[in-house]
Amino acid sequence: MYNSMSRLPNIPYNILTYLAQDEQILWKLLAYNGYDALSQPDLTPSQKLDLLWKNGDPQEPYNVFFTNLVEDAIPESKCILKIYNYYIHANQLYTGTVVYAFDFLFGGKMSLVDYNGVPVSRADLFVNRILTLLNGAYVGGVGKLTFFDDMSRYDLGRSVIGNSKTFTGYQLFLSVNVGDTGEDEGCVD
Repeated sequence: MYNSMSRLPNIPYNILTYLAQDEQILWKLLAYNGYDALSQPDLTPSQKLDLLWKNGDPQEPYNVFFTNLVEDAIPESKCILKIYNYYIHANQLYTGTVVYAFDFLFGGKMSLVDYNGVPVSRADLFVNRILTLLNGAYVGGVGKLTFFDDMSRYDLGRSVIGNSKTFTGYQLFLSVNVGDTGEDEGCVD
């Protein structure tokens, strides 16, 4: 059998749990809206995972989504992180490159945060944390998640404007090879 992408469904959750292990800065950016977000209390691993929206619940109280469509969680006064499969390139019979998008949206009036006594862009700090934590991390693919043009020409970062009035953000793309030979169903004559 050829590649069935059997590991594909679990990769976003693997990314999320990887980020929830020891990291605080990224999670404070998500959970706390003020300029002083990084001086707020640390989040426990369960508090971090509780920020993930699950189907059926209203989206508004949540900050993390595994979809690019967020219908009712307007980020005018909070941060939102979307982690989703953006693009798949079938480069061999048994592997394909999967590009994951990391959309980080926030209200325009909360675009700065105090980082080591200096005002910095919330988006720039987000990019720094994602690349520090995930570039080279094993998340369940074949090899590691990377920010590398040779892996995919889509590996890049870019500023995004949400609705041009109340929220803005940043979009970052990292890729990983995903592959397997599917489930062995035996030989068919």
